[in-house]
Amino acid sequence: MSFAGYIDTYYADTLGREKSYRPLHAPIDADVCIVGGGFAGLNTALSLAERGRNVALLEGKRIGWGSSGRNAGFVAKGYAADEAYLLKKLGLEMAREIITLTQNARRKIQERIATYNIDCGPVIPGVLTASWRDNDAEMRDYVKQSNDNFNTGFEFWNREQIREACKTDKYYNAVYSPQDFQFHPLRYVHGLAAALESKGGQIFENSPVIKIEKEGMHWRVATQTGSVRCNHVVLACSVYIEKLDRRLAAASFPVQTYIMVTKPMAEEALAASINTRCAISDMRFCSDYYRRLDGGRVLWGGRVALWSNPKDIAGMMQSDMFRVYPQLKGIAEPEYSWAGLLAYAPHKMPQIGEIEPGYWYATGFGGHGIAPTTVAGEVVAAAIAGGDDTYKHFSPFGLGYAGGKLGKYVAQLVYWWWRARDHISVG
Repeated sequence: MSFAGYIDTYYADTLGREKSYRPLHAPIDADVCIVGGGFAGLNTALSLAERGRNVALLEGKRIGWGSSGRNAGFVAKGYAADEAYLLKKLGLEMAREIITLTQNARRKIQERIATYNIDCGPVIPGVLTASWRDNDAEMRDYVKQSNDNFNTGFEFWNREQIREACKTDKYYNAVYSPQDFQFHPLRYVHGLAAALESKGGQIFENSPVIKIEKEGMHWRVATQTGSVRCNHVVLACSVYIEKLDRRLAAASFPVQTYIMVTKPMAEEALAASINTRCAISDMRFCSDYYRRLDGGRVLWGGRVALWSNPKDIAGMMQSDMFRVYPQLKGIAEPEYSWAGLLAYAPHKMPQIGEIEPGYWYATGFGGHGIAPTTVAGEVVAAAIAGGDDTYKHFSPFGLGYAGGKLGKYVAQLVYWWWRARDHISVG
């Protein structure tokens, strides 16, 4: 059974031992107040605590309640925006620096798992990105350019290699990233929280923030039953920010995606379909992403919507799975299904910065957030604790206007257009 306060997901059901944190019931002081208990907030808080700062973190529900505790569990370098966009926008030198931050973050995650003994396994290396198009020359060129420009360590997999791992006629080749990996995201959330507490940080759950205001030289962050007086406040609320700061809310739009987890299947059925423990996605704009879990299960995710909440998520995901692996019809049955909301900016890059002295934000990770939220935590903490200005690397991706209330409708039209392009390109 899922732990209290979480929706019913495979991750909540397999969380194991967990700790809940009391609400804030009094006024307290801290150096920094973090608003939001997902990956962005926890990483920022822990990075500050590791630098000796007194930190208080306020979460409106449970830590990892949103997309941080519901995602596919892929830990990959890079951002939602692709390398070609970053090269065009920033030039090679700055694009290399900003991508290197995520490579460093990937190592930081592994270091924290080891240092704080975080039980978020199995931690399995390797992510495959498969192509539905017969485009070997193009893919080989992409791998070479990516390795030359960004030292990614990618490998090109030909048709025989990808179809041995993924027994489907949909894939023609793939990019293999041996340094990326997968894990249990909600267990990692709780591991970060335990690490933060071990460093003296305070965590308060079920403490939604209702007001942030300046009081002299300090900030006051208020909940219904308490408040935090601090020198710095960091908003890391993703899509749940509208009532706190409409500037940030107007700079991104909510995107919903879906995941199903199957009942256990026999190893023979898996070997005849998903014959690898690598995490897998494909190169379509509207991609599938999936991986095998312990106990013969498969996690399958995909699709994007801006406001729809389908009644049959499991059936929708099953349909996508059977399109790729028709041999699983009659074998793969859903046990869990859920939706998650993500914050996307029009440029598909994280929004990280300081609006005014002591008032920080880290949001808009766009479905590619485990490494980039670690980046955000490090650069914001380094700025607050040491005056480092690496966070300014993200200034080209500022708080533009995402269309306000109409933004999601425009984005839905764009999504339908890209889905149509997928259909034309690969059928």
